[in-house]
Parts: sequence; structure tokens; C-alpha cells
Amino acid sequence: MKRSNYEEYLEEQMKDLEFRAYYALAREKAHLEFSIEQLKEKIESNTAKSIIIRDLNKISKYIRHIAM
Repeated sequence: MKRSNYEEYLEEQMKDLEFRAYYALAREKAHLEFSIEQLKEKIESNTAKSIIIRDLNKISKYIRHIAM
């Protein structure tokens, strides 16, 4: 399958270590923002406390994982 221009561009950019570091940080930031937004929605919709705590624990575990 032929790669898209974006895929080729990204591969070229990933050769730059500084770009690669910022890219990884941006991905992690986006993932955390998405997870927190989902948690907010669950809180606003009065989801069961046990589910909210479970999701909060998942986010905490993820943060500990990326902080290593």
C-alpha cells in the first residue's frame, strides 16, 4: 500500500530528535486531555461513583506510566 504524503513527511520529521520528543509530548498531552474530558462528561451525567473512581485510577496509572 502506498504511503500518503503525510506519512512520508512524518517519517522524515521523526528523524529529528527534538521534533520526535515534542511529538511524543503532544500525543501524551492530547491523550490526557481526552481522558479528562471523558471523565468530566461522566461526572456531569451522574455516572456511578465506582465507575468514575475506576476511570480516575486509570488516568492516574497512565500518568505514572508516562512519568517514568
